[in-house]
Amino acid sequence: MASVVPSAEPTFVQGFPFGVDLVPGKDYFYCSCGLSKNQPFCDGSHKGTGLSPVKFKVDEAKKYFLCGCKATDSAPFCDGTHKKEKGLRKYNEFLLKKNGELQAHLTAAKKSSSILNEFSIVGVSVGVLAGGDIY
Repeated sequence: MASVVPSAEPTFVQGFPFGVDLVPGKDYFYCSCGLSKNQPFCDGSHKGTGLSPVKFKVDEAKKYFLCGCKATDSAPFCDGTHKKEKGLRKYNEFLLKKNGELQAHLTAAKKSSSILNEFSIVGVSVGVLAGGDIY
C-alpha cells in the first residue's frame, strides 16, 4: 500500500462545483482533501494527509452546489472561489500537472511504438532470410 505524504494543501478536483441532491437531517461528509474517488464525499482517502472531512447536514431537500476546487472559504459549499484568482491559480496548476503527465505518457507510448516497429522489421527480415513468404 502506498503511503500518503502529509499535506495541509487539498488536491484540486475540478474547476466547478458538484451539483448534488441532498436530503434534510442526514449526516454527510464532504471530502476536503480532494483524494476521494467518491467526490464530493469522503471515502477515507484523507488518512495521513493532515486533512479531515467536513461533516454537515442540510435543512431542506434540494440541489446543493458543493465545492469542486477545494478552495472555498465556506466548505462544503461553493462560494465561487473557482472563478477568482485563488481558484484559477489552482486550476492552472492542475492543468499544468495533467499536461506533464500526458506528455510523459505520450513519450512512453512513442518509445513503445518505436520498439515494436523495430521488432517487426527484425521479424520480417528474419522471415525473408529464412525463405518465408511475406503476405
